[in-house]
Amino acid sequence: MGAFLAAIRRCMDAGLAPRGDAETVSLDLRTAVHGAVSLCVNQPALLWPPLEEQVDRFLAKLVGVPPAKG
Repeated sequence: MGAFLAAIRRCMDAGLAPRGDAETVSLDLRTAVHGAVSLCVNQPALLWPPLEEQVDRFLAKLVGVPPAKG
Protein backbone atom coordinates (compact mmCIF):
# COMPACT_ATOMS: atom_id res chain seq x y z
CA MET A 1 0.00 0.00 0.00
CA GLY A 2 3.02 2.29 0.27
CA ALA A 3 3.13 3.53 -3.33
CA PHE A 4 -0.64 4.08 -3.48
CA LEU A 5 -0.63 5.95 -0.20
CA ALA A 6 2.36 8.06 -1.24
CA ALA A 7 0.62 8.99 -4.51
CA ILE A 8 -2.53 10.05 -2.66
CA ARG A 9 -0.47 12.15 -0.23
CA ARG A 10 1.39 13.81 -3.11
CA CYS A 11 -1.93 14.72 -4.74
CA MET A 12 -3.18 16.18 -1.47
CA ASP A 13 0.08 18.04 -0.79
CA ALA A 14 0.07 19.51 -4.31
CA GLY A 15 -3.51 20.73 -3.94
CA LEU A 16 -4.74 18.37 -6.66
CA ALA A 17 -7.03 16.56 -4.22
CA PRO A 18 -8.79 17.76 -1.09
CA ARG A 19 -6.86 17.22 2.11
CA GLY A 20 -8.11 14.33 4.17
CA ASP A 21 -7.19 11.00 5.64
CA ALA A 22 -4.85 9.74 2.93
CA GLU A 23 -4.74 6.23 4.39
CA THR A 24 -8.52 5.83 4.25
CA VAL A 25 -8.72 7.34 0.76
CA SER A 26 -5.95 5.03 -0.42
CA LEU A 27 -7.69 1.97 0.98
CA ASP A 28 -11.02 3.01 -0.58
CA LEU A 29 -9.39 3.52 -3.97
CA ARG A 30 -7.55 0.20 -3.85
CA THR A 31 -10.78 -1.54 -2.87
CA ALA A 32 -12.69 0.06 -5.74
CA VAL A 33 -10.06 -0.79 -8.37
CA HIS A 34 -9.61 -4.34 -7.08
CA GLY A 35 -13.38 -4.84 -7.04
CA ALA A 36 -13.78 -3.55 -10.59
CA VAL A 37 -11.06 -5.86 -11.91
CA SER A 38 -12.42 -8.83 -9.97
CA LEU A 39 -15.93 -8.27 -11.31
CA CYS A 40 -14.69 -7.93 -14.90
CA VAL A 41 -12.81 -11.20 -14.58
CA ASN A 42 -15.63 -13.07 -12.87
CA GLN A 43 -18.55 -11.66 -14.89
CA PRO A 44 -17.14 -11.16 -18.38
CA ALA A 45 -20.57 -11.38 -20.05
CA LEU A 46 -21.64 -8.04 -18.57
CA LEU A 47 -21.06 -4.95 -20.67
CA TRP A 48 -18.44 -3.27 -18.51
CA PRO A 49 -17.28 0.26 -19.26
CA PRO A 50 -13.58 0.58 -20.04
CA LEU A 51 -11.54 0.15 -16.85
CA GLU A 52 -9.69 3.40 -17.57
CA GLU A 53 -13.00 5.29 -17.43
CA GLN A 54 -13.94 3.57 -14.18
CA VAL A 55 -10.59 4.45 -12.64
CA ASP A 56 -11.05 8.09 -13.68
CA ARG A 57 -14.43 8.08 -11.90
CA PHE A 58 -12.92 6.42 -8.82
CA LEU A 59 -10.19 9.06 -8.70
CA ALA A 60 -12.74 11.86 -9.04
CA LYS A 61 -15.22 10.48 -6.51
CA LEU A 62 -12.92 8.93 -3.93
CA VAL A 63 -9.83 11.12 -4.14
CA GLY A 64 -11.20 14.34 -5.59
CA VAL A 65 -8.85 14.39 -8.57
CA PRO A 66 -10.68 15.63 -11.69
CA PRO A 67 -10.31 13.57 -14.86
CA ALA A 68 -7.57 14.65 -17.24
CA LYS A 69 -8.78 16.64 -20.19
CA GLY A 70 -7.69 15.25 -23.46
